[in-house]
Amino acid sequence: MEPAAWTRRGRPPAFDVRIEHVAVPTVVAYRDLYDKVGRPWLWYERRLWTDEALQALLVRPGHELHVAYDGPALVGFFELGDDEIAFFGLTLEYIGRRIGPWLLDRAIERAFALGLTRLRLNTNTVDHPRALDTYRKAGFRSTGSERVELRDPRVMWPDVYRWPPV
Repeated sequence: MEPAAWTRRGRPPAFDVRIEHVAVPTVVAYRDLYDKVGRPWLWYERRLWTDEALQALLVRPGHELHVAYDGPALVGFFELGDDEIAFFGLTLEYIGRRIGPWLLDRAIERAFALGLTRLRLNTNTVDHPRALDTYRKAGFRSTGSERVELRDPRVMWPDVYRWPPV
């Protein structure tokens, strides 16, 4: 997406959501956040990273983590890295409450405020069923696809990745 293609769609939520820029996230806090938001969508790749590799990413120039809260409750987060929205998601409790488009607008807004002239975002077939449509309505367009076979975390860790998500 380029700035001219962006269509702001998100209406402010009906409740007060604050977004916190976590300037220096810890590995422990990041893993917890990644799990709380990503487990229902089978995110696991970063669980396999060593603490050292993950810490190097979290402090790398150009990397930003922004976490959304409703009071003390976690709403979701977005992660920016280089020229992309590396991760974006909501906790299950906040899906369907019209927060996704609004939070996506905040992620795009922040990325372009950093001076990016193009913004990438990747999705996959196990993301939320409305994710791709939300991204397209915001102005992202498909530039390609690839088929990647990943190990199913429900098989690797059946005690952790119960299905369907609760």
